[in-house]
Amino acid sequence: MALTLSSIGLSSAEELCSIPPYSYTGAKQSHPELTTAIETLENYAIASWFTDRQSTDERSTTISDMLSQCSEDTRLSVVVYGIPNKDCAAGLSSEGSVKSTDDYKAFLQELTDAVGDRKVLYVVEPDALGLLTQDGGCGASAGYLDNLKVAVAALSANANAELYVDIGYWMLAYPDSASKVATAMKDIGSSGRVKGVTINTSNYRSNDECADYCTNFQTAMGSTDMKCIVDTSRNYNGSPTSDWCNVPTAGIGKPPTSETGISNIDYFMWIKPPGERREQGMSKIGDGSGTPAGTAYPTSSSTGSSSQSSTDQTPPSPTPTTDNSSWNQEQTAGTVAPADTTPATQETATPSMAPVPESTAPSTSIPVTMTPSTTEPVTEVLVVPSQIACKAKKRLRSRN
Repeated sequence: MALTLSSIGLSSAEELCSIPPYSYTGAKQSHPELTTAIETLENYAIASWFTDRQSTDERSTTISDMLSQCSEDTRLSVVVYGIPNKDCAAGLSSEGSVKSTDDYKAFLQELTDAVGDRKVLYVVEPDALGLLTQDGGCGASAGYLDNLKVAVAALSANANAELYVDIGYWMLAYPDSASKVATAMKDIGSSGRVKGVTINTSNYRSNDECADYCTNFQTAMGSTDMKCIVDTSRNYNGSPTSDWCNVPTAGIGKPPTSETGISNIDYFMWIKPPGERREQGMSKIGDGSGTPAGTAYPTSSSTGSSSQSSTDQTPPSPTPTTDNSSWNQEQTAGTVAPADTTPATQETATPSMAPVPESTAPSTSIPVTMTPSTTEPVTEVLVVPSQIACKAKKRLRSRN
């Protein structure tokens, strides 16, 4: 189904800018009939991941092409994912070149030297704060607190940088866990300039629900100075609290923008590329649960119906840094949220079980174009699931 844009009119919202994810190139090769739909998604600022799971050359290419393709009045959107011992709970994303704090400092300097004083929004280390503050979490022994402070100090050196530390939404569901997050954030924030937290990364909670979680965070902080970013890449329809992995009723939510209409939400972002699925836990590329992330499959229905498909493909250059990774496709059914339609808030129970850490760097991007944040597609997008279900793994819990 061919998709069109109703307009390209830009508003007063600050434009985010990035480059399309590499996985979309493979998706278009495997499904040429969906090229128009996928290219519609490429018109949006899907955050680019700067990760130690890429080679130095791949990271350099990603940032240099962002700098050359994004005008200086836009704000680059970058996910920083290279903390030593990352993904310490599931271990599915732990590979990478950064093994120590000294390695991490060099990794961060590589980024900050390349970005210079350009306007940039950094999403700092998905999963790390949750694994640090959760009861029984492995982040404390893995050195996450000190290394998050190292990251904040390094990234804050650019006066034009905005920093948001990622936190799993479930850690903001209860006063006691939110208090632990606040304590850590005050400590981390003392090392630099942190504007708030990102929530819902690679997850399905509605915007209204995320706004409530942000209120809980601000209450725990005792201040409204810090605000939140919501990953809307798959949250249009929300989801039951018990269903968190490759949800079959999911939909692509509001496009990236700073005009959220919610006082404590600074941005809607697509942190995880829309259409990429979570890995099965067998490959080293992808998210903490499900088969490897790396393909996005828009199609053409809002009914929740879908077709099944599975392909293996060799990624084009530049390739991911991890070898022997399958590229089976899978994702969820849904729609792109219309420009002037607020999705109905689904009634959801307070989560008692947290998903497996959810955020792994998408594959290396092939630069295409600067992607504005303020244009919205009109027609619907549905993505194609496979039969592979998420493997049950040990969940992190937000309460004892």
